[in-house]
Amino acid sequence: MAAVLALVGVIGFAVQNSREESKPVVLPASATGLDNAIVVGQPTAPVTVDLYEDFQCPACGSLEKTTGSTIDDLVDSGDIKVNYHMMSFLGPESERAANAAAAAANEGRFRQFHAALFADQPAEHTGGYETDTLIEKGASVGLTSPAFVNAVRDGTYDGYVAKVDEDASRRGVTSTPSVFVNAQQIAPDQLTPDGFRAAVAAAKSKG
Repeated sequence: MAAVLALVGVIGFAVQNSREESKPVVLPASATGLDNAIVVGQPTAPVTVDLYEDFQCPACGSLEKTTGSTIDDLVDSGDIKVNYHMMSFLGPESERAANAAAAAANEGRFRQFHAALFADQPAEHTGGYETDTLIEKGASVGLTSPAFVNAVRDGTYDGYVAKVDEDASRRGVTSTPSVFVNAQQIAPDQLTPDGFRAAVAAAKSKG
C-alpha cells in the first residue's frame, strides 16, 4: 500500500509539473536579467549579483535575516544590482509564492514583497503561502490592484516560474541559496554580511 501511495504521489507531482510547464511564459515587467531574472537595482551598477532562492527554503530565510539588509544597502548605494531567480523546487507552496512575487515584480514592488514573505516564512511543507495569505501580504506592501490579485489567484506567472527552475537547472544550480557575484559563485561560508561585502569589493576592483 505504501508503494502504491508513493507511486500515486510521483504521478501527481509529474502531472502538476506538466500543468505548470504547459502554461504560457508571461514575463513580469522587471524580468530583464540573466535568464529573465527579476532585476532590482540600477542598470549601471558595476557589480551584478545572481541570487537563486526558494521562498520555502530555510537557508534562504536565514540568508535574508543575516545578510538581506547588507544586500539592500549595496543596492541602494548603487554598488550592485541583483538578478533574483525565484525557484520553486520545494513544491506547491513555493510555486504559489514565486508566482505572486512575479506579480509583485510586474507592479514594481518585488523588493517589498520579497522582504514581507521572508519575514513571515512558514515551515517547509506545512501548506504555507496560501493564495489568500499571499494576497494579504501583497496588500501589506501596497499591492491591492485587481491585476495583482487576479495574477495570484489565476497563476498568471506559473509558466514563468517553471522556466526559472528549468534555466537554473541548465546552469547547474542544484541548491538554494546559490549566490554569484559577477558570475563567480560565493562559497556558503561567505554568505555573511562581511563575506558578501568582501566578494562585492573584490569584483568591483577587477572592473
